[in-house]
Amino acid sequence: MSATADEATVRRAFRLWAAWAHPDHGGDARQFQALCDARDELLTSATPVDVIVVRPRKPWVLAMPTGARIMALVLTAALSALSILVGLVVAMPWGVVPAAVASALWCVAVSRAVLRDGDHGHVIVARSVAWSLVTAAQLVIAGVTGVPVVEVLPVLALPFVVVIAMVNPAAGLWRAPRVNVR
Repeated sequence: MSATADEATVRRAFRLWAAWAHPDHGGDARQFQALCDARDELLTSATPVDVIVVRPRKPWVLAMPTGARIMALVLTAALSALSILVGLVVAMPWGVVPAAVASALWCVAVSRAVLRDGDHGHVIVARSVAWSLVTAAQLVIAGVTGVPVVEVLPVLALPFVVVIAMVNPAAGLWRAPRVNVR
């Protein structure tokens, strides 16, 4: 409810909540008293109260890449998948690093190519799907060619974790998330 709501709106909302919270209807007396205090504060308050405004999620806005961009994505996907073959020449765990970095960079390229003005959740989902596809291809190629990647599978995920963490760095971990307050 808005802090600038008129008296009728406050009273209507109070009646709805009171029917649920009243002690005669199975509610708790302390909760009902807090509800009454809130109603009184809203009706008598001369100063507006801060209200948290929750924004709805943005809808998915996908854009199909065209022409040269599709060719670039297909070519980089193939190169990312084949980069696992470096493991045939370079000893593990270093042999899997090019494949890990290539798949992480490819998932960023895909998310930027297909999303238009997506929120953090959409970017994370798009990157996760893209990374999963190219990493699965890498693992199939590794299995067919005999590249020993089982011991170093976590190395494949490290750059991806960094790419996902960069979507919304430190969201609620080291600093409080931003709250929309009027």
